[in-house]
Amino acid sequence: MKIRMPLEEAERIALKYAEMLAPKCERVEIAGSIRRRKAEVGDIEMVAKPLPAFDLFGSPNGYHDLSIPLPAVKDGQRYKQYTLPEGIHLDLFIVLPPAQWGVIFALRTGGAEFSRKLVTAKRYGGYLPSAYVVRDGAVHRVDTGEIIPTPEEIDFFNLCELGWIKPEERN
Repeated sequence: MKIRMPLEEAERIALKYAEMLAPKCERVEIAGSIRRRKAEVGDIEMVAKPLPAFDLFGSPNGYHDLSIPLPAVKDGQRYKQYTLPEGIHLDLFIVLPPAQWGVIFALRTGGAEFSRKLVTAKRYGGYLPSAYVVRDGAVHRVDTGEIIPTPEEIDFFNLCELGWIKPEERN
C-alpha cells in the first residue's frame, strides 16, 4: 500500500537525498507534488542532470552514476526508483541527452493531466503546437527531427505559448 505523508515531512526527506546527489550533479531539483505544494505527498520525485565523468586521462567517458546507497526497485539509466527507509518511494528522473531539462522538469512536476496536455498536440486538445513532438525527453520538429532547445521550463512553456504557470497552479 502506498503511504502518504505531510508535505513538510516529505520535503525534509527529499532535501536530504537531493543533498546526497548534489556533488554528482550539474543540477538536482525536487519536482512532483512537493514542488506543487500538495498538503499530502505519496512519493518523492526528483530531476537530476549528472555531471560529465572523465577517465584517468581526462577524456569524457559518460556521466556520473546517480545511484544512492540503497537497493533500487527500478534501476535504469534515465529512471531509478527507491523505497526509502522512511517508507516513501523516491523516483529519480535523470536528464541525459537528447533530453532537455525544461521538458523533463515540467513533465515531472505535473500534475498528471497538465503533463499529458504538455505533450499532446493542440489539435488533440493539448498545449503543444502541431509542428512539434516530445520524444526522449526533448521537443523535436515534426518535419526535420531537429531538437528544439528547452534548457528551462519557461522555454518549454513559451514554445507551447503558455507563459509561466506556477507549479502550485498546475493540475
